[in-house]
Amino acid sequence: MEPVLTIENLKTSFMTSSGEVQAVRGVSFTVGKGEIVGLVGESGSGKSVTSMSILRLLADTARIKEGKILFEGEDLTKCSKAQMRKIRGSKISMIFQDPMSSLNPLIPVGKQVAEMIRQHHPEKSKEEIKGEVLDLFARVRIPEPEKRYGSFPHEFSGGMRQRVMIAMALANRPELLIADEPTTALDVTIQDQILKQLRELEKQFGTSICRLSAQTDTCAIFGGQHET
Repeated sequence: MEPVLTIENLKTSFMTSSGEVQAVRGVSFTVGKGEIVGLVGESGSGKSVTSMSILRLLADTARIKEGKILFEGEDLTKCSKAQMRKIRGSKISMIFQDPMSSLNPLIPVGKQVAEMIRQHHPEKSKEEIKGEVLDLFARVRIPEPEKRYGSFPHEFSGGMRQRVMIAMALANRPELLIADEPTTALDVTIQDQILKQLRELEKQFGTSICRLSAQTDTCAIFGGQHET
């Protein structure tokens, strides 16, 4: 299977007043096209830092000390900030753990997803973009998409907010989707729904998924190929 993402001996550290803190120590794995990979590890093991390293969204105190992050053959560690802005949200997207802190509470959810599309496709009209957002809402099973388009995040349940985040992540049909424990704050029933839905969407969009989880049982639903 041709790899979309290849991580080779990734080492990421944080520079603190007390010295260097090694957060990721020599992680290597691959994600093939259309493959779902589970990256499993307890809290604090470096899963989120690994994902932030891929997207180059690390804090100013963090450094990628060694290794390669090959996305479709290109080493992301050598990309400029401008190049990474074009890749983020377009070719690589991410679903974060807490949708409430990721969504702007002052902007309707429909407009937030629409902005994600507009940023990467300024040639599209407002009508085209809104139509795509409504289609995405229907795909992630948000009821009454037209009505919900103008709703604010606080008007949604935790599960519905996470569906909005999934729609946002898939808005530009990325090649790779990173799901950073996207069901952590949800009850067990909703967790099961979200995970199964992600698998269905992976088949529809053909997107490769790297799923980060502290629990091996939730990863099993994805049929994860690798654990680290």
